[in-house]
Amino acid sequence: MAVDTPATIAVIGAGPIGLEAALYARFLGYDAQVIEQGRVAEQLLRWGDIRFETPWKLNASPLGLAALRAQDTAWVPPADEDLLTAAELAAVYYLPLAATDLLVDRVRVETEVTAIQRPPLAPGEVLEEDDVQGFKLLLHSAAGAQEIEADIVIDASGLLIHDTEKARTEDKDRLAFDFDRLLHKGLKLGAASGESVMGDPRDPRRLLTAEPDFYILGSKSGGAGWGFPIIEGLRQIRDLFTIIGDRPTLDLYDSPATWK
Repeated sequence: MAVDTPATIAVIGAGPIGLEAALYARFLGYDAQVIEQGRVAEQLLRWGDIRFETPWKLNASPLGLAALRAQDTAWVPPADEDLLTAAELAAVYYLPLAATDLLVDRVRVETEVTAIQRPPLAPGEVLEEDDVQGFKLLLHSAAGAQEIEADIVIDASGLLIHDTEKARTEDKDRLAFDFDRLLHKGLKLGAASGESVMGDPRDPRRLLTAEPDFYILGSKSGGAGWGFPIIEGLRQIRDLFTIIGDRPTLDLYDSPATWK
């Protein structure tokens, strides 16, 4: 559903896809908040010395590079073909990205999302087709319980894959799915009616769920875990905002050949 700025977007997860999604939203003028139950780039920091098979140039977005250069004119990126470890990628890109002006006051760490709900309708209230019902997110941190509201929720929390333990991935994926069923209790998160998330991988409609204004990006969208490429997450972000903004040609990544 198209939602105009200045709408509020809650992004769950401060990993690569969550931070990039929030950055894209901020560039477009949305009020985005990122909620992370651990640290920024938690999974990358856990993976540590595991080296990416994709080069640096496929793991960073044009918006991210622009934000870092604007923040620090002396910042020098890795060479295009460098194969960085997960910890190196976090240190050189995602941690500084979270500290840039567009995101620094929009990221909540050590904060758990305990429930995602729809606010109840007032007696006799009827939603029209284009109405934005919004969401209520229940949070818990060291400061205690909190509630925030958002017009749109993007779940980019990913699947929980620990370090080099690639065995039993299916079990971990199942546990993540079971947890999400509790977190999203009452929401309809299957494929949207008449749409298939298994269709054309370049069709933005693959990102739709049956719950209006709720989107799932990253490894959780395809269940690929460690094998989910960051560049595919960036494509998802770009395609998602063509839906949210109702602008089929919207592309803040400027469509260089890398993103096709």
